[in-house]
Parts: sequence; structure tokens; C-alpha cells
Amino acid sequence: MRILQVISGLTVGGAERQLIVLSRELKRRGHSLLIYTLNGRLTLLPKLAGSGVEVIADQKRLRLDPLVLARLRRTARAWGADIAHGWLFDGNLYSRIALRGLDIPVINSERSDNYRLSLAQRLGYALTRGWETALVANTHAGLEFARHLHCLPANRGHMVWNGIDLDSAAREAAGALALRASLWPGQDVRIACLVGSVTPPKDYLLALDTAAVLRRRDSRWRFLFVGDLTREAGSYQRTIQARIHDLQLDSICRFANERSDAITHIAASDVLFSTSLFEGFPNVVLEAMACGTPVASTEYSDIRRILPLPWQVASQRTPELLADSIQRAVGERDSVVEAQRAWVKQHATAEKLVTAMEAIYATYAPRHSTRTVGSTPASRMT
Repeated sequence: MRILQVISGLTVGGAERQLIVLSRELKRRGHSLLIYTLNGRLTLLPKLAGSGVEVIADQKRLRLDPLVLARLRRTARAWGADIAHGWLFDGNLYSRIALRGLDIPVINSERSDNYRLSLAQRLGYALTRGWETALVANTHAGLEFARHLHCLPANRGHMVWNGIDLDSAAREAAGALALRASLWPGQDVRIACLVGSVTPPKDYLLALDTAAVLRRRDSRWRFLFVGDLTREAGSYQRTIQARIHDLQLDSICRFANERSDAITHIAASDVLFSTSLFEGFPNVVLEAMACGTPVASTEYSDIRRILPLPWQVASQRTPELLADSIQRAVGERDSVVEAQRAWVKQHATAEKLVTAMEAIYATYAPRHSTRTVGSTPASRMT
């Protein structure tokens, strides 16, 4: 099959990392892959090096750029796409509109659930409803949310867990010991890590309140946040900085900024914790489960289906209960790590992800493509 993937960019994010895992493995299985990005932010492009996956980077100038739509349409036809897969809101919208009327099935995706759409997003979905062929979500809750949003019949919706390459995860985590030694050198510490953008949906306020509870219980606790606290210096970032100061956490909190090697920071920590208000299937949770770091979390989406031990998910959004889960995860590390890794092997390896997506693509793609394949007038990378 010739599979066209459409996404905003290849920045540091869970959807982007999943797209790379999927594309590399599909290419290895003999399919042709073209990733078309709607902007030039390509932080993760090096992770495709040597894969044979093609990348075309465009740059939209407007929220809905007619020139980009036209170029995407021409590219899909000239490249001879058998199927197209949109990722995130922009990838979904652009693939639906650009490929409208072509004999190219369009798969859309849902990576979260229970979030509020902007007026422009609601309008975009309303005006193009039914233009996609099918939908894939990475959680059961996300699939139910998206089916109502897209008004798709049940048989056109599919749920596929995220996937991870266990060998690649081990290689990426190889520098964890050296990193840990450099964070608080010479100190006997326990490190709790949170990975996520410094935004209200990640609820950094609860994370900091939980940090304060843990510090009162055990002075060895330190906190590693992989998220950009200084980006745009917005009001939420200033609120977080003030809370750190008020709780007297300045000396025990580190911000590493958003980065492509977050898994090394996760592996260097004693526990990964999540305080999200809503989420899909966080890639960082899967990375922690794969590299041997226990996880504790608040409740959202399918997290209770993902984390194998019920107590890993705090029953209420309070710092005391989340701190309890964090401490227990560290205290029972060996059994938690074993259960997490077993879940990943059963449900969420890269092979399982790709096998499931390959079957979905084959369901909707034409058996034999009769399109003429030509050249595409765009900036192409391989």
C-alpha cells in the first residue's frame, strides 16, 4: 500500500512519536510511506533517518490555507496514495478537505477525549462531517467521544492502543544513570518525574501540591518536570513559578523543558506521575512502562485500563491520595515494573500497533491502485 500521513509537524509530542513508530515499521513491512506536514517544525525528523520514509514539509500561512490544501491534493494524486491518515485536528481537517472527491479513503484520528473544542474547531467539524471514511482512536473513551463528534457509524470506528519498540526504548534510556547522577549530585534522593507542557490541562498546580506533601513525608524527594516553564511567559507559567516559591520547592524542583529525549529523564527517575485533567493514552506513560519506571496517576480516559494495578490510579484528585500512590509505586517497584512490562508486551508493542493499523488500512484501501504515479513539486526529504 501507498500510505499518506498528514500531520501539523514533527514536533515533540505523543502523536508525532506514534506516527514515527508506525511509519518506520510499515515501511519495514514493504509499504510506501509519505508524511506530509503542514508546517516546517520537524524536531523529530532525525528519528526517521535511514527508514526510507518520505517527508514533505509544507507551511500553512492561514488557519485554513487554500494553497496548502491545493498542494496536498496534488501530492496525494501524483504520489498515488492508496489511503490517507490524518493526525490531530489540523491533519484531520486538511486531509478531509484536500482529498474530497478523490478516490482515496481518508482515516481520521482521535488522541484524547472529553476536551472542549474552540468555535473554529466545531465549525470545521460541522462543515466537513462525514467526509472521512473511518476513524481510529487510541483509547476506548476517545473512540466514544469521537464517534459523537464525527457522527460516524459504529462499524467505522476503531480503537488501537499506542505502541512502542521495546528495544528502541531501552537504547533511548541508556544514559539514565549518568543523567540521574548529574541532577542532584552527591545527594541521596528519590526522583518523581512529570512530563508534559506547562498548561492547565496538565494541572501542574496539583503536581506541586503533591510534591509538597511528599517532601513533608520524606525530605529525600526531588521533582523533575519535563516541560517548558518559560515558554511565552504566560499567566499560567507565572502562576506555577509563584506556587513553587510559595511552597518553598525551589531547591528540589528542576524543569528540563520539552525535549525529544524525555525517556532518558523518565528512566532516570524513581517514578513517573501524571496529574492530567484529561488525556488520551499518554506516550510518556507507555515509555515509562517500557523502560522500567513505575507510574502513578490521576484518573482520566482509559488510564485504569492501561495501568495494571488498580491502586496506581488515585481514587480522587487530592495531593495526599496521589502521594500515596507515588510512594506505593516506589515501595513496590519490582512487582509494578513486572506488571507494567507484561501489559506492554500483551497490548502495546510496536508490532501490535502496526499489525492493527495495517489491517484497518487494508479494510478501506482499494485492493489494486490504478492511479498514475508522478512527481510532486514540493520540498521532499527521506
